[in-house]
Amino acid sequence: MLNKSNLLGLCCFILGVGLTSGYFLFLHSTPIQAQQSQPFPYKSIVIKQANDESLNSTDEHVNPADGNFQAESIAPYTHKIATLTNELELKTKQLKRVEQALKLAQLDQLDFAKQLEEKFIAEDENSQWSYEVETALTDFLITSDLSNTAQLTSLECKQTLCKFSLVADKTNQQGHVQWRELNDKLALMPWWQQFKLTSSNSTDEQIDFIVSTKE
Repeated sequence: MLNKSNLLGLCCFILGVGLTSGYFLFLHSTPIQAQQSQPFPYKSIVIKQANDESLNSTDEHVNPADGNFQAESIAPYTHKIATLTNELELKTKQLKRVEQALKLAQLDQLDFAKQLEEKFIAEDENSQWSYEVETALTDFLITSDLSNTAQLTSLECKQTLCKFSLVADKTNQQGHVQWRELNDKLALMPWWQQFKLTSSNSTDEQIDFIVSTKE
């Protein structure tokens, strides 16, 4: 049997061998781990660069196609906008021509009314004719159901022209509508056909006529 001192020595020997072996194993494994850990950053960088180059090449390849697709997709809208723009310009020009024609017509009407007024002032009064026209107008308002909405306030006739005014009832809210109705109905009256020229000026509250039997 081994005594205690021999057993202790054997244990120390085994322990020393184990420590020595572990030390050499550690020294041998450390460079390998270092070598294995070094390439990863380089590989990562290479992969990233490759990805960047791939993206750049992809963008360069795809962008022209995208541009063509976008151009084709908006082409119908561009054509439609151009068409609408041309139509708007045409309508604007037409509107300007209509406005100019209306202004000229208004000026002509004012000039025409002025000429009739000057002629009316120059003529002598015809009392008999004034009475006849006044009677006809009064009957017209009654038979046309307009006597409650419009009142004859003044009337005077000369040799070839008559001048008269009608005022709307205060409770009437029709405005110019009632004067259009009155004009339309007057044009149907047989006695009104004696007048070859007519001029009128109206507001919501009043309408003034000057009419002539001569053109």
